[in-house]
Parts: sequence; C-alpha cells; structure tokens
Amino acid sequence: MFICSHLLEIVKSPSLMLDCAPPVADRMCTRRTRPAQFMSLSLLACATVLHVLGAVVNAQSATPTAPGPTAAAPGPAPPLTLHQKVVDALRAAGTFGAISGALDSLIDTADPIKPDITLFAPSDDAFTDVALNSTSVLTTLLNYQTASGTYDFQSLLSLSVGYRIPTVTPEISIVVKDPASVNYQLDNAFITNPDIYNNGSVVVHGVNAIFFTRLYNTATLGPVPAPAPVAPSAPVSTPASAAAGSTSTTPAAGSSKTSPNDAPARPAANSFAFVLLGVITISLTLLISPNL
Repeated sequence: MFICSHLLEIVKSPSLMLDCAPPVADRMCTRRTRPAQFMSLSLLACATVLHVLGAVVNAQSATPTAPGPTAAAPGPAPPLTLHQKVVDALRAAGTFGAISGALDSLIDTADPIKPDITLFAPSDDAFTDVALNSTSVLTTLLNYQTASGTYDFQSLLSLSVGYRIPTVTPEISIVVKDPASVNYQLDNAFITNPDIYNNGSVVVHGVNAIFFTRLYNTATLGPVPAPAPVAPSAPVSTPASAAAGSTSTTPAAGSSKTSPNDAPARPAANSFAFVLLGVITISLTLLISPNL
C-alpha cells in the first residue's frame, strides 16, 4: 500500500505533466491525456504488487511448519517380579534388612521365593550370633524357614498344638508349640509380624528367631549356621606368676643350673664319700693283716 500511494503522488506531480512540442496539434499528447495514462499504469502496477503480496502471504500461511524433534515418551516400567515384591514388603516392615539381603544374594543361584510357599522370616536381631559363612549354609537355613504350602495367619490359628508344618526340605518340619493369636509360637520362635506379604501364592510372616531345627527334628540335617566368632579373652596369669618378687623358674632340659636349695647337698655328699673310703680302707687292712 505504501508503494501504491507513492506512485500516485508521483503521477500527480506537475513535473510529469509535459506539453507536446508545438505546432504539432494532432498528437495525442496534451496536459489532460498524459496524467491519465500515468495514473492507469500506476493503478495497474499497484494491483499487480498487491496480488503478488497477497499470494505470498497466503502461501506462507497455508504451508504447515514442520514440527521439531520431540523427546520420546518414557515406556511403561517393567512389572515387579515375585522376588522383588516379597523383598520390598520385608524392607517396608522395617526390621528385616538381613533376611532381605540374604534373599537378594541368592536370586541368581537358589532363590527360595517361589509360588506355594510360606516364609517365616527372622528379624535382624535373630542374626546377631549367627555366621552365614557359605551359600550352602544360607540356603539350608532359608529352606528350614520355608513351609511347603501357603499358611496365612488365620490358617495358622486353626492348627493344634504339636501339628507339624512340612518345610520345602523333605522330612523337616516346623512344630506348632502355641497357636495363640498373641505370641504364636513355632519351634522356639514367636510370630511378631503376621502376613507381611500375602498374594495368595506366597505368604511371609516375621519371626523373632531362627528355628532350632535340630531340637524338633530327628532327620539328617544339612549344614547349619556356625556361631558367631567370639573375641579371644586376655591371658589369665596364675597366682604363682602374679606374686611379686617371685624368681623361681623351670630349668630347661639338659640344663646344669640348680636352684639355691641344691647348694647345701654338696657338703653332705662329700662327707659320705670320705666315710665310705675310710670303711673300705679298714676292711682291706683287716683282711691282709692275718697273712702278715
């Protein structure tokens, strides 16, 4: 629009209104016709410019802008495995970090978390005096703590005293000692956290001790956890060595050193030798004298 307005101003300018050279009177070049011709050309130019500009604008507005690269949406998280669900539940209970770590250490070798089992998980305090010094020992311990079949707490309450719950180890069982709702006892342990985890296929209860399997089973048992190492005690001194000023020592083998108590015995031995020599001399004299 600015260009068109500028062209119109130029057309109306007196400098463009040129007179035809006289005396040519038949030429169509008068003061009236010259401005009209320039105005027509200017309007045509303006229309052409506006048409081109409009086409460019329309083309730009109609052309879609290519979208830039967008970040890929994160995919769904993989579902938790049965092992992970059980370990997460134990850690959430707060006092079962040791058994959680033990289960994780066996995930690639002999994972005891399988369908249709009940795990009686010992608390952290139960491992205080136990040295889990090998994978076989740890595996055996967990097998003794794992019942074959699912027993939620309500099912345990229906069992009678003396009932033997079979474990995943053949011929090894867990004995119901007191099926009370409070302080429910199995072997030597009490259930402190019932139903920590229960999905219908795996049940986990928290107990306060490791089962004393040897006491309640007569079958041949596998390796059991060794007692925790005890720090060596300080050497105990005997009263004789502790007495102040004691100088008595034990002579080494082959040593000729004697104690002070042996010193008085030397004169007595010498006197006895002289007496014996005198007796022998007198006897010889008496035997020889009759022949003289």
